[in-house]
Amino acid sequence: MFANWMTAALVVLAASPMLASAAPAPPNPNNQLQKRDPVQIVNNCIVNGQVALTFDDGPFLYETDIGNALGGSKATFFLNGNNYDCIYNHVDEIRALSDAGHTFGSHGWSHKDMGQLSWDEVHDELWRVEEAFIRILGFKPIYFRPPYGSISDTLLAALENRGYKKVFLWSEDTGDSLGASVDSQEGVYNGIADSYPSPHLVLNHSPLSSTAFETVPYAVNLLKNRGYQLVAVDTCMGSQGEWPYQF
Repeated sequence: MFANWMTAALVVLAASPMLASAAPAPPNPNNQLQKRDPVQIVNNCIVNGQVALTFDDGPFLYETDIGNALGGSKATFFLNGNNYDCIYNHVDEIRALSDAGHTFGSHGWSHKDMGQLSWDEVHDELWRVEEAFIRILGFKPIYFRPPYGSISDTLLAALENRGYKKVFLWSEDTGDSLGASVDSQEGVYNGIADSYPSPHLVLNHSPLSSTAFETVPYAVNLLKNRGYQLVAVDTCMGSQGEWPYQF
């Protein structure tokens, strides 16, 4: 949907602004100046005939391979800052995937259970990834995927405070991060294919070689042959989607 935004967005790393690390004061319900639109929690896509493949926990070694396996289709990568590897070690790969039209969102800096963190700890996890996005791509994300799917009122308030629009969960989990076999993961996609044209929002994990080289190629071939369009999450939300970043 937003394949051409990158041409106007790249900035020189050295000239990128720094974000303040200090967390703002906790929200005061009597202070209307702090009021923002509530963050939308998304459990599934809404456009029939579309599947959003999403990939957590990167960047690591296989994001480019996943992009190649998609064969022109689009996906969404929810990136950590320092999980399997540091995000700053993968600037070229992230920019190339962005140029190809894939969407990126935040997955927190270090994959902590953010539903269990304090106000200040949540902001620390968020601002570090935002700064990385600004340095690498020129803008900050407004889409978020919580590690472990863990959400709290504190996390939601912090996301609202920082201008996020959507928290993406999922309709199906392949189980790759839990050690599910490739056969089991393919079974998840068989069930999705059999449900055409119902929409789906699928959780995968990009740092796993079996996901990149076995599950994803299988899923792409199967779902396309069944008539599905593979899209990024901003597209599969239809009229509820938006440009997934903020300058």
